[in-house]
Amino acid sequence: MDETAMAFEMPHVRAAATQTGQLLDRISVRDYTRTVEIGAFRSERGVTQRIRFNVVMEVSHHTAAQDDDVDKVVSYDSITEAIEAEFASERVNLLETLAERVAARCLADPRAVRVFVRIEKLDRIPGALGVEIARARVAGAPRLR
Repeated sequence: MDETAMAFEMPHVRAAATQTGQLLDRISVRDYTRTVEIGAFRSERGVTQRIRFNVVMEVSHHTAAQDDDVDKVVSYDSITEAIEAEFASERVNLLETLAERVAARCLADPRAVRVFVRIEKLDRIPGALGVEIARARVAGAPRLR
């Protein structure tokens, strides 16, 4: 798949195409939609708009499947909780800021290796506009608590 086509693929397709080295497990939350106040422009102040999240988190291997033990998996809730925590902390202007913060919260889990975050505004244009980032754990980097 060429680079331009890859840029518009869903995060799970991008994750598979950009995989290097050992294969990792992935969990994802797709089409998670919230209505919030976000935006840098005056016209976006004091009004809400819908935004959609698609997040893929690559995680280190675990034995949850063999043991059928829910306590050993990275929960899908960790992704939605990362999103909700950012809305609870403060209003942000930029999708880029929100994406970085959600990625950092996901990577705070020691089992997380890499995360893909796509956030789209659904009410600004006929269609969707947004940002997508990929972030990986950096050895020795401080973890968000």
